[in-house]
Amino acid sequence: MLGLYRGMSFSAIILAAGKGTRMKSAVAKPLHQVGGRAMLAWSIDAAKAAGADSIVTVLSPDSEDIQTWLDGAPFAIQRDQNGTGDAVAAARDVVGGDDGIAIIMFADTPLVTASSLTALADCVAAGAAIAIAGFEPADPTGYGRLVPDEDGGINRIVEHKDATEKERRIALCNGGIMAVRTPALFAWLSRITNDNAKGEYYLTDIVELAVADGDQVRHVAIAEEEVMGVNDRLDLARAEAALQSRLRIAAMEGGVTMTAPETVFLSADAVIERDVIIEPHVVIGAGCHIGEGSMIRSFS
Repeated sequence: MLGLYRGMSFSAIILAAGKGTRMKSAVAKPLHQVGGRAMLAWSIDAAKAAGADSIVTVLSPDSEDIQTWLDGAPFAIQRDQNGTGDAVAAARDVVGGDDGIAIIMFADTPLVTASSLTALADCVAAGAAIAIAGFEPADPTGYGRLVPDEDGGINRIVEHKDATEKERRIALCNGGIMAVRTPALFAWLSRITNDNAKGEYYLTDIVELAVADGDQVRHVAIAEEEVMGVNDRLDLARAEAALQSRLRIAAMEGGVTMTAPETVFLSADAVIERDVIIEPHVVIGAGCHIGEGSMIRSFS
């Protein structure tokens, strides 16, 4: 079994090789913006804020636009679209084989917070082989379930369509993001198979392998909003709405008055000092710095 590790290095693997066809766009899905910034930027910044020593983005071969956007930052290429397990395996050479922790993230879940990533890494540092982000939605229909064992650990992940009636009553759902001990991650990935309906290698299959090896799999509770995936323009609008709510709350907690906050839209890099008053129906664009005590009139 894996022992107790402290002071492990932490790498982030961000999966961004999906085709994103449902976006119906010439723009690569990870480069679509939320709060005036590319979704991929949010994932990278969350990993940096959580203390990642290295970040590698997994891309498809035809990803020159994202490669250019990365501007020299490390990336790996998933040659064929053979599932999430295959995508993570593509990062093996960049991540390396040293003892540490890898957190697997997604470029289309821009709302995950650094604190949640830190909690996942801490769970592995405390002795778990795998720590999975779990959430409890009001309606779990369609989500994979985290099936618990008798000791409160996770025994396996089962997709909704494959779940028994008893398993479908489990409220705890798979958020997708997970922290895994390395180099065990890549050893388990080398053992998974594509013996399934889609012929793909699923990252989630490593959970059963870890349990079979006698290793501990745990979950970390995370807000549903943080694992909100963006697959199409409707999802993009939902993510924007959730982010705008965060930005407004942060501004008001910092001393800004908004008389109708739901009508105010903020760019993520806007700086708004205390005692600013913002009237209804205002858009604060990228790069704005509003000084203390200013009044921003409606329809500005």
